[in-house]
Amino acid sequence: MNDPCDRPRQILGKAKQLRRSWLLTAALAALLAKPLMGIAQDTPPDGFADLELERSRLCVPVLVQLDALNLRLQPLGFRTERLRRIAAAIAIEDRTLMDSLNASDSTEAAVRDWFISDGRLARSFLETNQQSLQQQRAVDRERIKGTVQATLEGVQVEAQDLIEGAGDFGVGDRACEGAVLVRSAVLEVCGSEQNLICDAAKPANSDGAYRFVESPEDLWDMQEFRPWTSPEPLQVGPDGQLDGASTVTFARQGNLALSVAFRPLIRQRSDMTPEEIQNFETLLDSIGFELDHPELIYAPALAIRATLPEPLAGEDSYIIHFGDIETADIIWGGASGTGAPIEISVLLTPIHIVKLTQGEPLQLTAIRSLDDGNSEALFGLGLTPVNQTSATQSLLAYMATQMPEDLKLLVPPRDY
Repeated sequence: MNDPCDRPRQILGKAKQLRRSWLLTAALAALLAKPLMGIAQDTPPDGFADLELERSRLCVPVLVQLDALNLRLQPLGFRTERLRRIAAAIAIEDRTLMDSLNASDSTEAAVRDWFISDGRLARSFLETNQQSLQQQRAVDRERIKGTVQATLEGVQVEAQDLIEGAGDFGVGDRACEGAVLVRSAVLEVCGSEQNLICDAAKPANSDGAYRFVESPEDLWDMQEFRPWTSPEPLQVGPDGQLDGASTVTFARQGNLALSVAFRPLIRQRSDMTPEEIQNFETLLDSIGFELDHPELIYAPALAIRATLPEPLAGEDSYIIHFGDIETADIIWGGASGTGAPIEISVLLTPIHIVKLTQGEPLQLTAIRSLDDGNSEALFGLGLTPVNQTSATQSLLAYMATQMPEDLKLLVPPRDY
């Protein structure tokens, strides 16, 4: 049997079999053709202070609206979590939940009645061994599961109606929620208003739900790095979607947050063009993966998210790359100023899989094109390589061996 740790070398040996042109965009080719000047990271990039002060000012009314919305959504969130716990108890016939069920709630009362009835049927079956009793239990269980699911869907619809009814949040909740704000800018907008965000900005209330700094420069000094997580097998999540089979790392500098997940990109063949399917199959063949699922296909990929809806320092593009900027091996490039966070999935070439599993660090770099045709690297945010090698090699070995079988168990092929 092959050693899973040898797989990066096996992949590299087959790398020449894969055509790489389908992974390279015109934007990347243009970036690669231009010399890049290095980064000075010790001080914030030009314009950073003004941008963060303006963000803090614009976020005050947005966060006031979000707080009001969250207050209305909170009971629905509690109700959703409660219904999920009840559904889980039904699935494993956990009767310890019975005493906590609310008889004045129609759904919980129905669940309590089912537990009592199911207990009686179970005892009768043990006494008589009549299979019809087991069949009745199965029918009743599906019925009560449907009752709980219908109630849960009703709660979710109610929550969605509240969210849609809240309207437009202006600058956008994704640019503000979780952001670290400049205290003076927030207090400037708040004036004498009293609400959660304005009260939290007062120095005496610094332990509130929001985080503040005294100056924009302090933001640039805030750094956070999290090691690559240990992967778990593929599984079905609470929402019924496939989950697991991923390792994630995270880095943050100020309000710039970057997360990268190494995971299989799983797609329905019916949703893909013949060319897309061929690209996946070519990649799988080049790295020695075998998958015979008639409806699904997957390939190793990176899921990347970065909180960069607007340029921080006048950049016009971003790249994700291995290595130093002067010799960067770029795996993705895109334009800045889209108005939304970067959220993309990138299929990995065999060479990039090897670099990832051998622990070569990844970095995001902001680029500005110069009038003379060169490019300038304005700032970058690197990811830690801590636990990268062991986590990515373990997951790659799982993708190549056990995952195809797990995928068929979790999503059984249909009979045609």
